[in-house]
Amino acid sequence: MNDLSKDLLDRIKNLYEQKKFSKLETTIENIKNFEGLPTNLQMIYAVSKALNPNSKIQDYKKSAFFFEKIFLSDQTNLEPLYNFIIVSLKANMHLRLNNLLEEVYKKHETDLKILEGLSKANFFLGNMIRATSYYEKLSNLTPNSSNNWTKFLGSINYHQNLQQDQYLNYCKKFDKISKPQSPVKNKILKKKNIINLGFFSPDFKVHSVSFFLKDIINEDENKRFKFTAFSNLPPSQYDSLTNELRKKFDNWEDISGLSDEQFIQLCVKKDIDILIDLAGFTNNNRINAFRARCAPIQILWLGYCNSLGIKNMDYIVADKNLIKENEKNLYSEKIIYMPEIWNVLSKPKNLPDINLNISKNNKMFTFGSLSNFQKISSKTIKVWSKILNNTNAKLILKSSVNNNDDLIKNLKEKFLNENVNLNKIEFFDRVENQKKHLEFYNKFNLTLDTFPYPGVTTTFESILMGKPVLTMKGNNFNSRCGESINKNLGLENFIANDESDYYKKALEFYENHNKIEKIGSDLRDQALSSPLLDAKNFSKNFYNKLHEIYTSH
Repeated sequence: MNDLSKDLLDRIKNLYEQKKFSKLETTIENIKNFEGLPTNLQMIYAVSKALNPNSKIQDYKKSAFFFEKIFLSDQTNLEPLYNFIIVSLKANMHLRLNNLLEEVYKKHETDLKILEGLSKANFFLGNMIRATSYYEKLSNLTPNSSNNWTKFLGSINYHQNLQQDQYLNYCKKFDKISKPQSPVKNKILKKKNIINLGFFSPDFKVHSVSFFLKDIINEDENKRFKFTAFSNLPPSQYDSLTNELRKKFDNWEDISGLSDEQFIQLCVKKDIDILIDLAGFTNNNRINAFRARCAPIQILWLGYCNSLGIKNMDYIVADKNLIKENEKNLYSEKIIYMPEIWNVLSKPKNLPDINLNISKNNKMFTFGSLSNFQKISSKTIKVWSKILNNTNAKLILKSSVNNNDDLIKNLKEKFLNENVNLNKIEFFDRVENQKKHLEFYNKFNLTLDTFPYPGVTTTFESILMGKPVLTMKGNNFNSRCGESINKNLGLENFIANDESDYYKKALEFYENHNKIEKIGSDLRDQALSSPLLDAKNFSKNFYNKLHEIYTSH
């Protein structure tokens, strides 16, 4: 270590203090025996890579390498491990992170940072039962953390190990934690001719929520509402769809930099009468503001398909296929029943041509799923594996959300555990272009829905591309979305009663691909003339419902 002169060490110290990270990293990398550096310099280098605003995935991986190395040399010091967690998540090293933390957790079962790392890693990898377990432990240790609670509650939908009444009780327990103060009451003192209607979302961009919202905004033919958007999306993330939506709203409010209290005060200033939450327990929600109350009438719709269990969420938008009359007590909100379906998709521009000759082109029957890989539950894996193991069919998978080698590797391991020949499965990366994404449906004969968390956007897309969707009955709003879509199309034969029936139907369709092609040939026209894409009729019913609620409140 004679190379490490005092001048060199002083230079490294100065560069670090001045936050000149790129120069600092180059200086350290030029030292001979770079990987054999003293621990303190390895730490400085790793921290620099972690903090450098110019760092990319490979830089975070280098940082993670050194943090892990430092921790393993002295496991009594957890600081390098905490840093390893942070950069591993940035570097998409979820498998490596999970494997290390599973071992460390045995000695540190109440460490919040280790539990958070395990929760995030397992959620990303689609290990939902484990993710929920860790999030629950995290919530128990931090009972006033809204973020940990919402992660826990949201994760339950992916595997539904709890019954709806158990889930609702957890939600009500969450609603007892502290919340901001609000001057807003669940009371409208004076009725107005023009009702101030607000929509809150962190997803006013190219996102499923916007695809369903786009043709609904400002489509009240009786002009009874003034429309305000409350966007929790940082302006740096605005895109072409954001700009399209902005033109539709009467007012656009960026609240991404506001506290919950400031958001509430803004709603008061804007005199919002009805506020619709499009996020629920999903990322970047403002659930604490809604818990406190932002508007006299608060409604949950679209972005989260389950009860929130909070006292101040007054209504939830659903349909008769999603929440049965005898199940209303399992939802804390009053139910706004839409006449046919609970939402409608905006018709995609430039729909690709439909290819129905899949079996002829591929010389084999092909199943497909373009849903978020996190929705592929352990039960889904078992049934899909049984289908693949008992047919000559293949399966195409493309995630609608994430591209990640660890996620695919973990998914492959689950199929291998069910003795599936991986040559039967093709994995594709997510594509940004909507038309290219839709063209993927031309690669297979039949879409297999995930359960108990079915697709929604992907189901609408599949139908528009002439590919029916085999879905399964559920036990609550969230798990019945595919069922409602198929019922609105008259495709009851594509709704399985249970896992055994799902397998049986998949084999029937596999053996009768001509029947699938015949149904598919009319499916787009059928969808376009159905309630699924009838934005005009849906808007009429939707705004009439809101007006009725307002006038009777």
